[in-house]
Amino acid sequence: MAITLLCSPRLTWSITFMRWLVLVLTCAVSVAAQTQPEIPPLSRLFTRPYIWGTSPSSPAWAKKGPVLCFLWNAEGRRFLDLYCYNAESKKLARLTSLEAEKDDLNVSEDEKDERLKRYQVPNPGLASFELAEDGRQAAFTYKGDIWLAGTDGAKPPFRLTRTKAAESFPRFSPDGKRLASLRGGQLIIQNLSNGQLWQVTDIEQGNLSNYQWSPDGKNFVIRVSKGTPRAIPLPNYSGRYPTARTIPRQTAGDESVDATLSLIGAEGGKPRPIDRGGDKWSSIDAEWSPDGKRLFIAQLSPDWKKRRIYTVDATTLKATQVFEETDPRWVDYGFANWSEDGNEVLFTSEKDGFAHLYRVKATGGDAVQITKGNFEIRKEPFTADPRWDAGWIWFSSTEGDTAQRQFYRIRPDGTGKEKLSTGEGLHIGMVSDGAKHRSIMRATEREPFDLWVDGTRVTTSPKREFASVPWPAVRYVQFPSKGDGKSVAAKVLLPKGYNPDDKSGKQWPAVVYVHGAGIATSVLRQWGSYNEYRYVFNAYLTSLGYVVIDLDYRGSTGYGRDWRSDAYLHMGGNDLNDVLGAVDYLKGLGNIDTAKLGTWGVSYGGFMTATSLFQAPGVFRAGAAWAGVYDWENYNAGYTAQRLNTPALNPEAYRRSSPIWFSNNLRDHLLIVHGMVDNNVLFQDAVQLTEKLIQEGKQFDHIYYPEESHGFVRDETWIDAFGRTAAWFERWLK
Repeated sequence: MAITLLCSPRLTWSITFMRWLVLVLTCAVSVAAQTQPEIPPLSRLFTRPYIWGTSPSSPAWAKKGPVLCFLWNAEGRRFLDLYCYNAESKKLARLTSLEAEKDDLNVSEDEKDERLKRYQVPNPGLASFELAEDGRQAAFTYKGDIWLAGTDGAKPPFRLTRTKAAESFPRFSPDGKRLASLRGGQLIIQNLSNGQLWQVTDIEQGNLSNYQWSPDGKNFVIRVSKGTPRAIPLPNYSGRYPTARTIPRQTAGDESVDATLSLIGAEGGKPRPIDRGGDKWSSIDAEWSPDGKRLFIAQLSPDWKKRRIYTVDATTLKATQVFEETDPRWVDYGFANWSEDGNEVLFTSEKDGFAHLYRVKATGGDAVQITKGNFEIRKEPFTADPRWDAGWIWFSSTEGDTAQRQFYRIRPDGTGKEKLSTGEGLHIGMVSDGAKHRSIMRATEREPFDLWVDGTRVTTSPKREFASVPWPAVRYVQFPSKGDGKSVAAKVLLPKGYNPDDKSGKQWPAVVYVHGAGIATSVLRQWGSYNEYRYVFNAYLTSLGYVVIDLDYRGSTGYGRDWRSDAYLHMGGNDLNDVLGAVDYLKGLGNIDTAKLGTWGVSYGGFMTATSLFQAPGVFRAGAAWAGVYDWENYNAGYTAQRLNTPALNPEAYRRSSPIWFSNNLRDHLLIVHGMVDNNVLFQDAVQLTEKLIQEGKQFDHIYYPEESHGFVRDETWIDAFGRTAAWFERWLK
């Protein structure tokens, strides 16, 4: 039966209007959905200039003056130029613009090769700089030549040398009238007034690796390494012909290279050796007291189990031991420097289980602990050294939250502690001479590191686009380790639409990220965390619908001596149990698909990825191991001696810690990623594991990058490697 609906003209208009309104609202919702901000694709994220910019690095105050200099690229590219800020005039000056600088004399071998020249890495720019004590001049090297620049930026930088022989480590004399540097393995000085150049040292055996002017400018303390480290070839197959440059490398079990410390006059002459107790030591630092009457020497034993600090009379060269500590695992090298009057040495130690400040008289006696508590004051890649100035000690620490760094000052007797920074995040503080000015490198969960001086913002690194990117929300959690039940700190990156507390609906795939270095920290209230490239990729994974958990496993810093060294004699032991504890935490949420778990990491994180798949088969369905160590006998002597002793002393520790011995257990999906010219974790690790997996008939995949070292630097490599890793997870976890 047909039904006829009779409508009045007014009703017909109303129905038409409603249809139009529904159509408009539908289109509006559709447009809104299309314009809703999303995390950009990999091709945008990893094409320079990066959205998050390039944070300033290496900030340093002049010894006597209101000038703070640092390295930066304001446009967000890789090339670092030199900037200086005058805290009194509040003026920022860009001193260099060297990215386009060309020089036919110092063309690299790669640039000469018709094939290799196509694959040049983005130029990193300046690596370091030196300030004159009064802050008026800066010196630096670029492509092996020395440049000078006035810190006010009034004139272009002046190129002091143009030679085929490379100069390095330029350092001004205390009066700023002479400049020392290393050339051809010798120490040279140039008079900046008349141009006179002369050679100070005549070292025939050994390698001059460090030096320092005395405060009066009359002497140097020099460090000469003895012996020749092993030379390892580093093949490159991208050129017209394969080449193999060599790199110095001490592998596990090699004896450490000893070193001597000597005093030599600035006019030259015969070096006077400093007696350091007669033992062989693997790491040595020396520093003049402010009055030039003494030096202190901090050194470690070759087995890394003993640390000593000496003071040395600069006239007699008599050494006095003022501090010693031992650790049956391995001792933390820590920090040391002079008090402002030169009568005491300020240093950090883990004597009470956490890295704290101590002081000891230059003439010896009992060390006095200054800070106390379950927090740490530690040298980290992003921290500044503590400083004793204007009657205070200035430092950043983890007090109150291991995920933060706040800036403090305290009296040398441990009284009057005052928190100087405000707000959450990382606050890395430094003071100028006399503490007249304060600088802070600050980062929050929503902002990368930028520089502030006396409360004024000096740099703004992120691009305008950065603020509109919906970076994932973060939840900070604790969970028990799978093994001994100790509490593990972690942070969870949440994909859009995911609620950790909602157990009634969708089951989500998840990825466990394991940070690199072994000794580092990643659970930070800071955008970018341990490594901004890896953080951005983890954020990208959340845009694909993955829950990502990032943990500070055993070995990570900020949690005390026991946690730092708890991988001793078994890497892949307690730390693997911490990773498995993260898996149990995810399972306990009730909304994670435990059949769709992945894991990935770089360097130590690559090692842990392989360890997880080989020693806990079936836990992770897929893993991507980047630049991983698979046999610790291949790795460098210092790192392995700390954690595993030597292969001769403890072969079992090396065997149980090396994933290659357990590769036959692989039943999940492994992707191996490695740079072929990696000078840290050598490509041989990836090759040897690949060959063993082939022999064992295992299914796996791999991608090798012919022109990349340990830390990738090319945009196209990042896009390709992250793209393959994301596709790997998409293939096996969805």
